[in-house]
Amino acid sequence: MEINMQVRYRNNKLKSLRLAAGLSQSQLAKETGLNVRTLQHYEQGSKDLNAAKLTTLLKICNALGCRLEDILNDPTILDELDKYEETK
Repeated sequence: MEINMQVRYRNNKLKSLRLAAGLSQSQLAKETGLNVRTLQHYEQGSKDLNAAKLTTLLKICNALGCRLEDILNDPTILDELDKYEETK
């Protein structure tokens, strides 16, 4: 028997940064050009922000004035970002 599991990461980091910036989901959507529902899915974890396209991630980071590691929460990706930073 094969069991497949998919881990979802609720993105409290994204929501916290958005609120700290004083933006509603609608305002962030407008600034990034993303759909409001897409942002809601990312915050709720029904869509994995860690798997988003790089352009989507960069739009969000630019709108919030943050770095990739500030919005991502997948430990594997964060480890890779740390390794990348160490090589600089």
